[in-house]
Amino acid sequence: MSSGAIYSDAWYKIAKAHVCLLPGVRATRQIYRGQPWIVLEDAYTHRFFRVTTEAYAFLQTLDLNRTIDEAWQAYLNDHPQHAPGQEEVVQLLSQLHVSNLLCFLDAADNIEIHERVRQYKRKELTSKLLSFLYFRIPLWNPDPFLNRLDVWVRKLPPWLLTLVWSAVVLVGLGAAITRWDQVSDNTQGAFAWANLPWLYLCLAGMKIVHELCHGMVCKRLGGHVHTVGVMLLVTTPLPYIDTTASWAFPNKWHRVLVSLAGMMADLFMAALGALVWANTGPGLLNSLAFNVMLIGSVSSLLFNGNPLLRFDAYYALADALDIPNFYQKAQQYWVYLADRYLLGSHAAVTPVDVPSERKWLMMYTPLSFFYRLLVSYAIVLFVMDLWLGLGLIMLGLTLGTLVAMPLWKAIKHVLGPKVQAHRWRAIGVSGALVLVFALGLFAIPFPYSLNAQGVMQYGRYTVLYAPMDAKLEKAVLGNGQHVQAGTPLMWMDRTQVEFELEQTELERDELLAMERQAMFNRQPDRAPLQENIESKHNRIRELQLRLKCLTIEAKHDGHYVTLEGRERIGAWVPMGTELGHVLDTSSGFQFVAVIPQESARELFGATLGSLRLRLAGQADQTFTLNKMSVLPYQRQKLPSAALGWHGGGDIATTQDDSHGEKASEEFYEIRLPVDTRDTAHTVLVHGQKGTLNIELPSRTLYERISQSLRQLVQKRYRLG
Repeated sequence: MSSGAIYSDAWYKIAKAHVCLLPGVRATRQIYRGQPWIVLEDAYTHRFFRVTTEAYAFLQTLDLNRTIDEAWQAYLNDHPQHAPGQEEVVQLLSQLHVSNLLCFLDAADNIEIHERVRQYKRKELTSKLLSFLYFRIPLWNPDPFLNRLDVWVRKLPPWLLTLVWSAVVLVGLGAAITRWDQVSDNTQGAFAWANLPWLYLCLAGMKIVHELCHGMVCKRLGGHVHTVGVMLLVTTPLPYIDTTASWAFPNKWHRVLVSLAGMMADLFMAALGALVWANTGPGLLNSLAFNVMLIGSVSSLLFNGNPLLRFDAYYALADALDIPNFYQKAQQYWVYLADRYLLGSHAAVTPVDVPSERKWLMMYTPLSFFYRLLVSYAIVLFVMDLWLGLGLIMLGLTLGTLVAMPLWKAIKHVLGPKVQAHRWRAIGVSGALVLVFALGLFAIPFPYSLNAQGVMQYGRYTVLYAPMDAKLEKAVLGNGQHVQAGTPLMWMDRTQVEFELEQTELERDELLAMERQAMFNRQPDRAPLQENIESKHNRIRELQLRLKCLTIEAKHDGHYVTLEGRERIGAWVPMGTELGHVLDTSSGFQFVAVIPQESARELFGATLGSLRLRLAGQADQTFTLNKMSVLPYQRQKLPSAALGWHGGGDIATTQDDSHGEKASEEFYEIRLPVDTRDTAHTVLVHGQKGTLNIELPSRTLYERISQSLRQLVQKRYRLG
């Protein structure tokens, strides 16, 4: 006997109906986790439905010459151990009717089936309305075109395609990894307004190839592709193709290959883009190639290649695990666990077909839920940045679908007929869970702290930069020597500046001679000559100052530290290149950290707790500091380039700063003196990175979440 109930209160509504499967329905036998199943397909609408072999055996007994009740009674007498229950028959026929797989003799005798069909269609319509930013518009049948294209594709052996794909992807990956610093720099400007139209064109073109590969693989493996159209994804039109014919493939690895074909095309195009980008100079082709590389890799890793979202990798995983409707089944399993072990319903039926499914169903729902929350949060922010009104609508729909609707379904379930036998336990457990959640959110304060990234520095130091593009002519002192203020440390090549200075002085002298001559002959010409002479004087003073700067001197007493590989005589050094440091070791150490504007208000007027510092490379040691000062004004220049993106830090920097020290957003700076007497067994190094943990007064989760949201709205949208 199946797991469904033997008798149903709705049976009398369908018992006298005459139904059967449509004549054009095709049945394909498939194996899922060692269990046989039957996939039904309508040859005209190409809709699919999966049933057990027992259910299909019962469906084969249905015909228009006898009622559903007569067919069920006969099947129950012939197969008492395998006959479906009445409730299961009602559900099965309703779902088959939704899929247009049933034929009715008299519609007046199937009120219950039609009522459940209306419920299914209402749910489907509600789902489409709630996801109005993600709907599809079918346009035409691409099957004849794919048939012609398939003739040419079949001439290429699969081993050759695999070899070419693997080689291109590996070489492209190597090109991107070896230039990872450039990739990080270019990514910052990928979403600039000037690049957005090109980014969309690359996305649309790649999506066409992506969907075409889905269709070609499906066609190659014997399927039919009857629909191609446009999908509006967050109001952005993109192509899509319907390859649901692969659901009927008996071989599960063929179904997996169809699902992964688009992602493999994305990776191939991303690799080609990486190769073109790495081997071309700045220009339109280089920018387009980078866009292709970025879209192909991000699409594969975050969306199509992530099984936690119901895109390509999800369907591939479901087929590989032999768990059709993986997402829905995982949700049903968690509902079963709640019914059975929280609400005490011993009649709850597990959706698990084989024991090995449990671990997958247990893990998938929470992981998928939190990842969907994260992705939805990012998408809502992106849409709100482009169009605030649409973003607010989308935010409401997201909260409705991910939070409000599940809560409403849970309330209806607790108050519904399925828990009638244990109603008070269900209400008590639900109330206790709500109380615990409310206390944890609104009443119980939790420890709270901030982390600030920073560097260890001497109290006084100077960074030595190349004043202009020039050759390093001479450097007399070695690393680690003590120097006094004004000591020359390096000499840059002066030839070009001296030549320009000499040329400018000659031009000035010529203008002075012309001025003296004009004093006697052409008085009106003196005014412009005097302006030119003054300009030459200014240029001479500027060149003399540059000549002086070409001799790099120590600004104060301290230890001179050169940077390895920078002090090569005769080497060409670009302007702004960091050449070394002068460190005043007598000034003591201080830890300098940065904190964003939205977090800085926590430090003003608050009673701070302990200050704990951990340095990079010494994570096993924690230093307790006693004094902290916050500079009471906003800054934009980082205390060290090591804190910015260019130096491997977490702070976003601007692209117009060659030193990598200008943050893209203003911040506050924190300084903490470090007592070296407490660090006798620790070696402190100037420039060493670390993390400062600042303990703040305990706060409830609601206070922290509401404040973060207010700061986010105020910062991004200037509201509140």
